[in-house]
Amino acid sequence: MTRQVIYYKLFAALRTLYTADEAAAIAERYCQDVAGFGRFDLSLNPSVDVDDISEVGFEGDLARLAAGEPVQYVIGWTDFCDLRLWVRPGVLIPRPETEELVAMIVADNELAEPRILDIGTGSGAIAVSLAHKIRGARVEAMDISTEALEVAHFNARSHGLNVELFQDDVFEFEPEPEPESLDVVVSNPPYIPASESAQMWTNVVDYEPSMALFVPDDKPIVFYERIADVASVALVSGGRLYFEVHENFAPQVAEAVRQRGFVDVEVVADINSKPRMLRCRKA
Repeated sequence: MTRQVIYYKLFAALRTLYTADEAAAIAERYCQDVAGFGRFDLSLNPSVDVDDISEVGFEGDLARLAAGEPVQYVIGWTDFCDLRLWVRPGVLIPRPETEELVAMIVADNELAEPRILDIGTGSGAIAVSLAHKIRGARVEAMDISTEALEVAHFNARSHGLNVELFQDDVFEFEPEPEPESLDVVVSNPPYIPASESAQMWTNVVDYEPSMALFVPDDKPIVFYERIADVASVALVSGGRLYFEVHENFAPQVAEAVRQRGFVDVEVVADINSKPRMLRCRKA
């Protein structure tokens, strides 16, 4: 198959599900990461035969993409905070917006060896990135999902990073008080009301784990409340709590952490000027 044939087969299949720009972006990513050619190569020499992928393998990938499966699952990895992280079905795909949360934690850190807990780690994106960027950090990460912990373990190991992973349900987890205290607690918990699923893309609703995405409509901040309870016990005085939040519920999360005694509560806008992050400090 030629570069042109591969690209336009992808684009045509994806165009039934996505806008033209989105279909083009997904097709270009697949071509670059799997077939070994980029947009410039395609425009310069469209008729070159591609040897990096078999026709059988391509047709299988094409069928998965045409059914709405995220390109990250088909490829098997995604980029996050300058790291290549393994992802697979059953584990939430890290979003670029979460990189801003990691950057904020790194910028705020003044400790040589902060002890950090990532609650609901998923692929390990936050925990692994923090271990990479704060080399002296002692990073722990928990998740209820066995699949997620397997992926997080692989991602930490593949980058030679020490992240202590353990399985637990945040609603049953009881942190140890002193001397097992933490300097940072961070979480990007489920925060999308279940009713919003009807307006979301098939590639998210049908393929990514619902338990990592959705919360009951009548309890949209239930995870934040529980994690704030955990952090109020586990953090040292002055320790910081960080959240990624739903833009519609940022004020409610801010009020919830204030009620639990946290101070210096700040809702932070992301690159799109949406209130998507929150940080605060234990008094």
